[in-house]
Amino acid sequence: MGVDDFAFRKGCNYGTILIDLDQRKPIDLLPDREGRTLENWLAAHPGIELITRDRSSIYANAVTSACPNAVQWPTVGIC
Repeated sequence: MGVDDFAFRKGCNYGTILIDLDQRKPIDLLPDREGRTLENWLAAHPGIELITRDRSSIYANAVTSACPNAVQWPTVGIC
Protein backbone atom coordinates (compact mmCIF):
# COMPACT_ATOMS: atom_id res chain seq x y z
CA MET A 1 0.00 0.00 0.00
CA GLY A 2 1.16 3.52 -0.72
CA VAL A 3 0.54 6.50 1.56
CA ASP A 4 1.04 10.12 0.53
CA ASP A 5 -0.50 13.52 1.08
CA PHE A 6 -2.39 15.51 -1.55
CA ALA A 7 -4.23 18.80 -1.81
CA PHE A 8 -8.01 18.95 -1.89
CA ARG A 9 -7.38 22.63 -2.53
CA LYS A 10 -3.78 23.75 -2.99
CA GLY A 11 -2.52 25.81 -0.09
CA CYS A 12 -5.68 25.26 1.95
CA ASN A 13 -6.86 21.71 2.53
CA TYR A 14 -4.67 18.61 2.49
CA GLY A 15 -5.55 14.98 2.93
CA THR A 16 -3.95 11.55 2.75
CA ILE A 17 -4.34 9.23 -0.22
CA LEU A 18 -4.00 5.47 0.16
CA ILE A 19 -3.02 3.52 -2.97
CA ASP A 20 -3.22 -0.18 -3.79
CA LEU A 21 0.18 -0.52 -5.44
CA ASP A 22 -0.64 -3.88 -7.04
CA GLN A 23 -3.77 -2.51 -8.73
CA ARG A 24 -2.34 1.02 -9.10
CA LYS A 25 -5.63 2.46 -7.87
CA PRO A 26 -6.68 4.60 -4.92
CA ILE A 27 -8.09 2.71 -1.96
CA ASP A 28 -9.27 5.63 0.15
CA LEU A 29 -8.92 9.36 0.75
CA LEU A 30 -8.47 10.48 4.33
CA PRO A 31 -9.68 13.98 5.27
CA ASP A 32 -6.38 15.22 6.72
CA ARG A 33 -2.66 14.49 7.17
CA GLU A 34 -2.94 13.60 10.86
CA GLY A 35 -1.13 10.52 12.09
CA ARG A 36 -4.06 9.47 14.24
CA THR A 37 -6.38 9.38 11.22
CA LEU A 38 -3.99 7.09 9.32
CA GLU A 39 -3.37 4.99 12.41
CA ASN A 40 -7.12 4.45 12.90
CA TRP A 41 -7.55 3.49 9.24
CA LEU A 42 -4.68 1.00 9.39
CA ALA A 43 -6.00 -0.52 12.64
CA ALA A 44 -9.37 -1.08 10.94
CA HIS A 45 -7.66 -2.82 7.98
CA PRO A 46 -5.24 -5.39 9.45
CA GLY A 47 -2.88 -7.52 7.42
CA ILE A 48 -0.96 -4.85 5.52
CA GLU A 49 2.60 -6.10 5.09
CA LEU A 50 4.31 -3.40 2.99
CA ILE A 51 3.76 0.36 3.06
CA THR A 52 5.48 2.91 0.89
CA ARG A 53 5.24 6.42 2.24
CA ASP A 54 6.87 9.81 2.08
CA ARG A 55 9.52 10.68 4.65
CA SER A 56 7.01 12.25 7.03
CA SER A 57 7.61 11.26 10.64
CA ILE A 58 3.85 11.59 11.18
CA TYR A 59 3.15 8.77 8.71
CA ALA A 60 6.12 6.73 9.95
CA ASN A 61 4.92 6.87 13.55
CA ALA A 62 1.33 6.01 12.56
CA VAL A 63 2.44 2.98 10.56
CA THR A 64 4.80 1.80 13.30
CA SER A 65 2.03 2.08 15.88
CA ALA A 66 -0.76 0.45 13.86
CA CYS A 67 1.30 -2.08 11.83
CA PRO A 68 4.47 -2.83 13.78
CA ASN A 69 5.36 -5.79 11.54
CA ALA A 70 4.82 -4.00 8.23
CA VAL A 71 7.85 -3.15 6.14
CA GLN A 72 8.04 0.61 5.53
CA TRP A 73 9.65 1.88 2.38
CA PRO A 74 10.14 5.67 2.44
CA THR A 75 9.79 7.24 -1.00
CA VAL A 76 9.91 10.68 -2.52
CA GLY A 77 6.37 10.35 -3.93
CA ILE A 78 4.00 7.61 -5.06
CA CYS A 79 1.58 9.33 -7.37
